[in-house]
Amino acid sequence: MKKILICCAIAFSFWSCKSEMHNGAISLERGFHSDRPAKIWEESLVSGNGIMGAMVTGDPYQESIVLNHALLYLPIHSARKPVTQGKYLGKIQQMLLEDKYAEASRFIVDLANSEGYKGKHATDLFIPAFQFNLLGDTSTVKQYDRSVDFTSGEVTVDWEDNNGVFTRKLFVSRPDNLVVLKLSSEEGASINTTLSLSKIIRHDVGRIKKFNLDDNFCIKKVESGTMDNGLYFKAWYERPWEFESRKSFKGYEGVVQVIRSDGKVEMDSDQLILRDATDVLIVARIEPSDNMDESRVVEMSHALKLYDGTYDELLAAHKKIHKELFERVSIDLDASEEDRMKSSEELLKTGGDNPALVEKLFDAARYNVISATGINPPNLQGIWGATMTPPWSGDYTTNGNLPVVVSHYLQANTPELMLPLFDRLEAYMEDFKVNARELFNCRGIHVPSRFSSHGLNNHFDATWPMTFWLAGAAWYSLFYYDYYMYTLDKDFLRERALPFMEQAVLFYEDFLKEGSDGKYIFNPSYSPENNPANSSSQACVNATMDVMAANGLLRSVIEASQILGVNQDKIPVWKTMQEKMPSYMLNENGEIREWMWKDLQDNHKHRHASHLFGLYDFHDPLIMGNQNLIEGCKRAINRRMEIRRQDNGGVMAFGMVQLAFAACALGETETAYDMLTWLGNSYWNNNLVSTHDPKKTFNLDICGGYPSLVMKMMVYSEPGVISLLPCKPVQWKNGTIKGMALRGGILLQELAWREKEVKATLLSQINQTVKIQLQGIDKQEITLKAGEPVTVVL
Repeated sequence: MKKILICCAIAFSFWSCKSEMHNGAISLERGFHSDRPAKIWEESLVSGNGIMGAMVTGDPYQESIVLNHALLYLPIHSARKPVTQGKYLGKIQQMLLEDKYAEASRFIVDLANSEGYKGKHATDLFIPAFQFNLLGDTSTVKQYDRSVDFTSGEVTVDWEDNNGVFTRKLFVSRPDNLVVLKLSSEEGASINTTLSLSKIIRHDVGRIKKFNLDDNFCIKKVESGTMDNGLYFKAWYERPWEFESRKSFKGYEGVVQVIRSDGKVEMDSDQLILRDATDVLIVARIEPSDNMDESRVVEMSHALKLYDGTYDELLAAHKKIHKELFERVSIDLDASEEDRMKSSEELLKTGGDNPALVEKLFDAARYNVISATGINPPNLQGIWGATMTPPWSGDYTTNGNLPVVVSHYLQANTPELMLPLFDRLEAYMEDFKVNARELFNCRGIHVPSRFSSHGLNNHFDATWPMTFWLAGAAWYSLFYYDYYMYTLDKDFLRERALPFMEQAVLFYEDFLKEGSDGKYIFNPSYSPENNPANSSSQACVNATMDVMAANGLLRSVIEASQILGVNQDKIPVWKTMQEKMPSYMLNENGEIREWMWKDLQDNHKHRHASHLFGLYDFHDPLIMGNQNLIEGCKRAINRRMEIRRQDNGGVMAFGMVQLAFAACALGETETAYDMLTWLGNSYWNNNLVSTHDPKKTFNLDICGGYPSLVMKMMVYSEPGVISLLPCKPVQWKNGTIKGMALRGGILLQELAWREKEVKATLLSQINQTVKIQLQGIDKQEITLKAGEPVTVVL
């Protein structure tokens, strides 16, 4: 593949890649076009249906389409019971009380090694399935364009050369679960192309050593070939595991089938050859397998050949579903039409404060996340990737990344896209109970910092004491309850949300113990990935994030129980727990403390801002009702901004998103806008997929966080309160946002602002009275009747 990419770079160095193609790609209103093919795989155009993903480089003559599947997690370590931390919890807690933080972390690692862990256990790796190669005769390109239509999920590559005009179109169908590819030509040009499948060989040598992988990256064997106008691919995992009632897949299979061609299709060894064609339709499917001894490729091939619809018919069925999801929300910042027409390369150069770029990234981010949501929520790479050793395993990192990537679903009025997150959490409930029991001697559940193919807490080391993090189950409980606050779905609240929340709070009932002052002590504790300035260890006591998450859980489980009229015997217990929670604290500089324990000093030179957790989504009333804490949070934001300003954003974009969420909650408009601008400046490739660091590391986190931040700047809602334009930048003089959902079962059909007028149209599910605020200032109270739109002019 490296050789192919080098050839691409040479070929395109002298092409006149003007965006003047016949199909009018540059006129895409909600989509984008690009002037050149990908130079690296991270620039590939993406399409997906939440089950399968496709990455298209766009090279006319040496095209590579990497295909992915949401369930392809390569087993590298067998799932196992968590380290028996609970047996020694008293000893560990005493170490921490005596300020022996590093010793406590080291004790867990030594204990794990004595129990057979033998080093750090990374989560199973999210890997690509295979590479679909299309090799044609090289010519001289006269015109070139590649594009993505956000409303359909269709990727298009057009070019004109000495042989004529050619087009490739691809999408991944939701209703049919197919990757669909059409090859076509015009003006008498013929398609002469060789098709083949190959394994992915990209990897990071450092990660191979770290994960203790072999030369085959734990793929024992691969097999590919041809059959009946199709290609097949099989891969056997080297280390499939079974642990109690859990098991990994044994491998996977895929089929690429030519189902229509007006030219010749020849099979030659392990490749297909297309000759003299002008119209070719190809479909593909990937399936993980729990029994590689019984191949399904013949059955898959037969099933694919049954599709007799045209490309346009297949696309129409998919677009009906995808477009409706995508178009539920839209934003117009009065950008110039000239900028909106620019290629992605040109638009990115205009800077993150360009309204046209903000509009485009808002759409692109949502498109990426929608396309990656289906069986599962998006992982660190969404549903895509072209390396066998993805950064951080390409897993679900629950202590920040996963909450950011799902953060806009409810605001964007796509609550059904939250359901895969809940499905995955509930699938691992027994594992979460094992975690609570083995690590803490507690009932209830413990959600680990990292998971992929199982939910057991196996990933930690002396530097990263992730078995000490307490906030996971509490944090995800808040997403469950927020789903109810947006949708008012009492069946969901009763059947799914409250049962999860009850298990989460049960853990705290057992875990929390009173100190000498009658307040609970969170011991052990962990503020993700940060250590105090006066301690070399991340292990700690009373991390503010853990306390804020538990406070949020207690509020939510009490409210949910009151709504449903249940848990009358437990509500007094939970209210008593609230009274025993430690109060948030300020340091000597008046900043909210990250660790509320002894003299642990704040360390602001860090990418996370976990102690601002209470301002990420629903605003913590313990902060918002205390002016000293409000000021303390503002000061903490400013201190975190110091390191960000040094690098115009710096590393770890999702941490900046969460910092911006907090700034937005407190009306710090300039600060939030600075971060939105930095996000637009540095964290997107020309395929409009985001990166973890500036132009580095394919990562989907901020594809959820970016549109969420934009919407938070436009509206904040709580049941009974709607705050309009709480953090609107002065640069956005005129604009409109349509389709936002608000808490309390309200749809903001349209919010339009001009320099001297703001107009909002609201549609409520129920009869209710709400207070309207404009930029934080109370304006009026209005009565909403179910199903009747009401327009308010301010």
